[in-house]
Amino acid sequence: MSSDKRNNIHTARLYPERSEDQICIPEGRIGLELETQRIDGNGHLALTPHPFEDEPFIDRDFGEAQIEINTPPVSGPEEAEALLHEQLYIIHRKLAGQNELLWPFSCPPALGADSGIRIAEYKGELEKKTNYRQYLASKYGKRIMTLCGIHFNYSFSEEVLRKNFAVSGEEDYRTYKDTLYLQLAEKVLNYSWVIVALLSASPLTDSSYRAGTPEGQTVFTGFSSLRCSREGYWNTFDPVLSYEDIFSYSDSIKQYTEKKLLRHEGELYYPVRIKPAGRYSLRRLCESGAGHIELRMIDLNPLTVNGIDRNDLRFLQMFLIWLASQNRIFLDEKGQDRALRNLKDAARVDWNDIMISVGDGAEVPLTQELERVLTDMADFFRDAGPAYREALRNQKEKVICPDRRYAQQVIAKYGNAYLSGGLERARQLQEEFLKGSGSYA
Repeated sequence: MSSDKRNNIHTARLYPERSEDQICIPEGRIGLELETQRIDGNGHLALTPHPFEDEPFIDRDFGEAQIEINTPPVSGPEEAEALLHEQLYIIHRKLAGQNELLWPFSCPPALGADSGIRIAEYKGELEKKTNYRQYLASKYGKRIMTLCGIHFNYSFSEEVLRKNFAVSGEEDYRTYKDTLYLQLAEKVLNYSWVIVALLSASPLTDSSYRAGTPEGQTVFTGFSSLRCSREGYWNTFDPVLSYEDIFSYSDSIKQYTEKKLLRHEGELYYPVRIKPAGRYSLRRLCESGAGHIELRMIDLNPLTVNGIDRNDLRFLQMFLIWLASQNRIFLDEKGQDRALRNLKDAARVDWNDIMISVGDGAEVPLTQELERVLTDMADFFRDAGPAYREALRNQKEKVICPDRRYAQQVIAKYGNAYLSGGLERARQLQEEFLKGSGSYA
């Protein structure tokens, strides 16, 4: 492992001594968190209690009608998608029996008064979870808490990490592993706009998303992803985090709870997190070290069966491997602010007006910088298998042809009928699941 003279700290990356035939897709484990809303047959949030108390991978998020699927980590995109499909099958089968559906979009269905948005109702020892959600509702408002998405959790295999540790020059394996994940998170933050630009799929809302406005009118927000835009799911301040070591990283988050800007460390709405194995807490992170990285800026894709395309899962895996192999990117306070501005700018629909700030005051058209990134990735993975090369080609097509972008496809299909079209899509998806089975190939 090398030491950066400017800051006198270690840097860690994969493949520091890359050979021409070395780069492939190493084994890694993927876990998915998918949020979605239960709705009734009229396109309103379901008012029934959460019906999946006995399902180990199905919980609630903010609302009683807001389902959250948490899949355990499995090997590769195919297994991750198959497990997600199995959980969705369980949900669709159950909801069909009580005349309910799953809303397919990240933006919510028709919303009435705030009183109709039921906060998740936990009982007994878990009641504190409901109290925390009441705090969130009072601070941010219930409506913005109805926005849904997908979190992508990824961990490199121990074999890959140990192999790279052996040539790193570092004496302590945990230090190497923590540093690798921390500096990967810093790189992801810098390039988070790439994921937002390529995977956004929520340019529309129902008129009732704005409190006091009647339902039934389709609203074009101007954003390809409302939740990632400047009007999206953010804290009341822009955090600045430390990526020097796991302890300073933890302390940089803790300071916001100590200043009463956050009640809980989980309240930090940030595009990327470093998490330990098991239940997330900063204390656990410091004790056991980094276990995986979490990407939190992905929209539900209503054009797919499972809410996310398999090619996009492959791309996200490749993206993390590529970034982990790159030299460290140092993001000071200005750099982190620039990265977040790039992410929010990339959440706009019209790419022609988007400039990406690349530091030192320089700005580059989004399409130009995106082409550079994808070309670099294609060169890096030139020996990868055909499925992964296809995943990259799919992303490049979005740069060349606007009609291949998910937000544009959603506008074309649902731009005149968000609510009724969403209901039709929800029924179609449920029928497809019920005709099939819990397995997915």
